[in-house]
Amino acid sequence: MGSVPAIWMRWLAVGREMQDQLVPALAAREGVPEDSMEVRLPACALLDAIGVAMERWAWQDEAEDVAELTRRALHCPRIDAL
Repeated sequence: MGSVPAIWMRWLAVGREMQDQLVPALAAREGVPEDSMEVRLPACALLDAIGVAMERWAWQDEAEDVAELTRRALHCPRIDAL
C-alpha cells in the first residue's frame, strides 16, 4: 500500500512533463508566450481529456476502442457552453 502515493506522484509528474512538451507547440500555433494562461489551460484540458479516456478504457468490462474513446474525449471539452 505504501507504493500508491509514489505511483500517484509519478502519474502527476508524467502529466506535467507532457504538458511542458505540448505548451511550446500550442504557443507557436497561437502566436502567444508559452507562459500565457491561454496556452497552459488548453494544454491541461487536452491532457486531462486523454487521461479520462484512458481511465474509462482501462476500467471497462467490455472495452471500447481506445482510439474512439480518445477521439470522443477530445471533442467533449466545451467550456464556452457552461
